[in-house]
Amino acid sequence: MYFTSMPSPIATARALRFLLTYIKKYRLTIGTGIALLMVVDTIQLIIPRIIKKILDTLGEQGFSRDTVLKNALIIVALAAAMVVLRFFWRLCIFLPSRKIETNMRDDLFNHLTGLSFSFFNSVKTGDLMALLINDLNAVRMATGPALIGLTDAIFMGGLSLAFMLSINVKLTLVTVTPLPLILVVMIKFGAMIQSKFKNVQESFGALSSHTQEAFSGIRVVKGFTQEESELEKFTARCDEYVDKNLQLVRSWGVFFPLIGFFASISIALLFLYGGGQVITNRISLGDFVSFSFYIQMFVWPIMATGWVFNIFQRGIASVKRLLELLDARSDVHVSVDRIEAYPPIRGEIVMKDLSFSYTAGGKETLCRISCTVPAGSALGIIGKPGAGKTTLVNLLFHLFPIPRGNLFIDGNDINDLPLDILRKSIAYVPQDSFLFSDTIENNIAFGMPDGRSGLSEAISSAARSAAIDKDVTGFPKTYATMVGERGITLSGGQKQRIAIARALMLKAPVLILDDALSSVDAGTEREILTAIRREARGRTTFIIAHRISTVMDCDTIIVLENGEITERGTHKRLLERNGFYARLYALQKLKEKEAR
Repeated sequence: MYFTSMPSPIATARALRFLLTYIKKYRLTIGTGIALLMVVDTIQLIIPRIIKKILDTLGEQGFSRDTVLKNALIIVALAAAMVVLRFFWRLCIFLPSRKIETNMRDDLFNHLTGLSFSFFNSVKTGDLMALLINDLNAVRMATGPALIGLTDAIFMGGLSLAFMLSINVKLTLVTVTPLPLILVVMIKFGAMIQSKFKNVQESFGALSSHTQEAFSGIRVVKGFTQEESELEKFTARCDEYVDKNLQLVRSWGVFFPLIGFFASISIALLFLYGGGQVITNRISLGDFVSFSFYIQMFVWPIMATGWVFNIFQRGIASVKRLLELLDARSDVHVSVDRIEAYPPIRGEIVMKDLSFSYTAGGKETLCRISCTVPAGSALGIIGKPGAGKTTLVNLLFHLFPIPRGNLFIDGNDINDLPLDILRKSIAYVPQDSFLFSDTIENNIAFGMPDGRSGLSEAISSAARSAAIDKDVTGFPKTYATMVGERGITLSGGQKQRIAIARALMLKAPVLILDDALSSVDAGTEREILTAIRREARGRTTFIIAHRISTVMDCDTIIVLENGEITERGTHKRLLERNGFYARLYALQKLKEKEAR
C-alpha cells in the first residue's frame, strides 16, 4: 500500500487514543449500556444462589411444593427481567458502535476528498475500499462486541470469583489454578494475530483492486478475449487471500482451543476435588452445584477474554491502517483556508516562467510557460499528444504543488487563493467524460448546490446548448434515464455533450474544454461551438483541441510542443507563420476534401 507502517509501540498507543476520541462522544449511552449489562450479570449470579437454597432445604422439615413453586417463579421473573434489560443494553452498546463506524467512515471520506491528485496516483481504489469497509467493520467489532466481552470478563468474572471464595476458599484456589495460563497464551499470540490480520486486510485490498479494475475494463477484457487470463489472475489473488486467512485461522485455531483446554481442566478439578468435599460433608450439595454454576460463569468470561482479545487485536490493526491513511497529507498548500468576503474571481490568468514535473527531479512536463489570458477572452491550445496541454489546464485547479510567483489569477498568486473558491470558479470538461451511475438530469446538475428543485429549465437550456437535448428527449424516460456505470449506455459523443452541459450549468467565470468535442461530428461541433461562444460571453475560456476548426475563433492560440510554447497568435497570424499550426490546418483541410 501507499501508507508506510508506523513503529508498533507508538502505533498501538496512538491507535488507542484515536479510538477513544470516538468512544467519548457516546460515553453516556455506552456507560448506560454497561450499567445495564452489569445488572443482567448480577441477576445471573443471583440465580445459582436460589438453586443452592432449594437444594440445601431438600429433605428438611420446612421443604414443600410451595417453596419450589415460589423460588421457580422468582427465577422466571429474574429471567424475564434479563430479557428486557438485555434488549436495552444491546441497544445502548451496539448503536454507538454503529455510529462510531459511520462517523469514522465520514471522516475518512472527507479526508480522502481533500487529498491531492498525487495521492490517488499512488493508491489503488481497492485498497481504499478495503479500508472503508473491512477495516471499519473490525473497528466496529472492537467498540461493540469486544466491549461487552470485556465487561463480562471483568465484572462477571470478578463477582463469580467472589461468590466462589464465599463458598470455599480452598476449592476456589484449586479450580482456578490453570486459568492464569490463559494470560500467558494471550500475550504470546497477541502480536502474531494482529500482524496476520493486517496481512489479511492488505490481501483483501489487492483482491478488491484487481476485481474493480477487471470490471471497469470489462470491454477491453472481452475485446482482447482475456477472460481466461483475468480469471487466472483473480484466482491467484483469491488463493493468496485464502492463504492469508488460513494463516490467521491456524493461529486462532491454536489460541482458542488452548483457552478451552485450560478452562476444562478447571471443571475437571472441580469434580475431582469438589466431589470429595461433598462426600466428606465439608460442603453441601447446594454449595457444590452453585459452585459449578459460578466456575462456569467465571470460565466463560476467561474464555471470552480470548475472543475479545482477538477482536480487539484486529480492531487495533485496522485502526493503525486507518491512521496511515489519515497521516497522508495533500502536497498542495495554500496560505489561507477560506476568506468569507473574498471577491468573486473574474478570470484573468497570468503564467510566468511556469514549469512543472509530476515527480521530483523528473522530466519537466511544462517548461517556462509564460502566457497572459485576459478575463473574458478565449485561449485555444493545440499540440501533439503528450505535449502538456491537459497538464497546463489542470494546474489552474491547483491539483498539484505550484511554486510561488509562477501562476496568478486576478493578480493573486494561486497559492493565496482558497481552494474551494478557486475550484468553484472553474467549469471543466475533461478528456474522459466521466458520468455517474445516475440519471441524465442529475449528471447535468451535478455541480449545482443541493436542492435542485426548479432547475429543470436550466438543465434543458444547458442540454440544448450542448446539442444533447434532442437525443435525451428521444429516450423513453428522457432526463430521468439512468446512464449506467460511467455512462456505459451512452455513446462517446453523448457522454461528451452531457459533460459539456454539466459545465455550462455552473455559469463559472472560467470554462475549460479539454478536447471535449473529439467524439462529435463536424456539424454538431459547429452547433456546440456557436452555443458555447454565446454562453461563454464574458467568461475566460480555455479550449484544448486537435482540430483547428475547434480553436480557430479563439482570441489567442498557442501551440505546445514538449511542454514549451512554440507558436502563439491568432488563427490568421499562425497561418502566416507557416509553422506546425499552418501545416496541421492544411492537412486537416485536405482530409476534409478527401472525405467529401
